[in-house]
Amino acid sequence: MSIERVGIIGAGTMGLGIAQVCARSDIPTVVVKATPGDLGKPRGKLESGLAKAVERGKMDAAVRDGILANITLSDQESAVADCDLVVESVVEDIEIKKALFKRLEGVCRDDAILATNTSTLSVTAMMAVCKHRQRIAGLHFFNPAPVMKLVEVIHGFETCEENIQALTVFCRRIGKEPVQVQDTTGFIVNRLLTPYMLNAIRMLERGTGTIETIDKAMLTGAGMPMGPFALADYIGLDVVIAMSQNIYDDVRQSHHAPPHTLVRLVQLGYLGLKTGKGFYDYSVKPAVGNPDLERPVI
Repeated sequence: MSIERVGIIGAGTMGLGIAQVCARSDIPTVVVKATPGDLGKPRGKLESGLAKAVERGKMDAAVRDGILANITLSDQESAVADCDLVVESVVEDIEIKKALFKRLEGVCRDDAILATNTSTLSVTAMMAVCKHRQRIAGLHFFNPAPVMKLVEVIHGFETCEENIQALTVFCRRIGKEPVQVQDTTGFIVNRLLTPYMLNAIRMLERGTGTIETIDKAMLTGAGMPMGPFALADYIGLDVVIAMSQNIYDDVRQSHHAPPHTLVRLVQLGYLGLKTGKGFYDYSVKPAVGNPDLERPVI
């Protein structure tokens, strides 16, 4: 099928980012705010981000205007009823996502593709609560969606091949590089990146190195674009611990379990860049490794 109209459930950073990507490719896009509140807030966030891109010379004003014209905001799930593709980008909670898919089946056309932007949760588990299982798939964008090229196209247990191909073509149309993935917890990228970050945390706990020396080693010795601690802070430590727990719950291998230090930081509300403190302290420029963490954990 040809995807000519897209619905996004969730008006957070990822939802708005995916909407921007679709709208820039001249695809009419409806964004449904999944939580209560004024629609002016996500609209303002979208307009502010695009205005900054224009100011920095990364986008023409005409392109910005076209994006805004192609995006409609709503607080009603029924607004996606005539969409060819609906992508959910709500909180990373399997029960919330299952309930959403059940509701969408009552709203959307029978031939519409319903996709999840989950980073680690099982597409098949969401599919299991649906009647038309062949149309459920994963479409995992990476943050920030307007910049990151990769999209993981995830084949659930009963996703039909025609819909996987339609999603692959769609990704290329919006300027992304799709990779087809079988449904496994964490898929490709997060299944590899999560242990990378967890192993670095355990090295820190053993006193093998400091936050800054471990990051520097991976930057300059392995050619990584970000060290594991900077990456974890950028993603958000609440997201990292959720990915870790999801993978651990699936495979029950101890090296996938959240390390002590990660658990404590999340309990304290130190979630990384978005809260100003995580493995690094961002209250100073340049950011420095959090000295409270640089001692062996017994």
